[in-house]
Amino acid sequence: MMLENFVWCPEILRRLSRHVSDGRCLSDETIDALSKSRFLMTGYSRCKYLAMALYDLKVHSGNGPEYEFDGKMYDAVKLYNVMIEKYTGIAPTTGSFAAASWFHLLMGYDAGYYGYIYSKTYAADLFSQFEELSLEDRSVIDCDLGRKYHEMILSPGATLDGATMLRNFLGRDASKDAFTRRDLTK
Repeated sequence: MMLENFVWCPEILRRLSRHVSDGRCLSDETIDALSKSRFLMTGYSRCKYLAMALYDLKVHSGNGPEYEFDGKMYDAVKLYNVMIEKYTGIAPTTGSFAAASWFHLLMGYDAGYYGYIYSKTYAADLFSQFEELSLEDRSVIDCDLGRKYHEMILSPGATLDGATMLRNFLGRDASKDAFTRRDLTK
């Protein structure tokens, strides 16, 4: 999740958008619009994600086939639709059951879908180190910082605890500040 942040940077979009024949890239206006589109509907997306995470926790902590929510009992289909509508303010399409196509729910995550928000939070914190370079009119593609990321995050893999790797790279404990500043205020 951390590395996908790069493709939203105007500097990277310029590099990626070059035409194969003549080398022209997208206009600055288009690149700016693409970069800003990243935050389109972030509020709805986060609300839906959190509703799905709560649904995941609810169905994996209950015995089914009915689940209690807000003082009422629902089957799995109705529960999903009620929770999505409550937390997003938008009712799912009548007669649908979107959770049936939600692979994570049945692939062994077992009440772990909420973990994605942590991943996004840590990714934003890590990427904030690269973003700081662009604030100094430097490239987000920095060999020294990239090497540090490789050595302190990618190379250790599962040999170190995640919090330790984050602390080693960031020089401090991980924080939600970069995530809330970027993803929730745009």
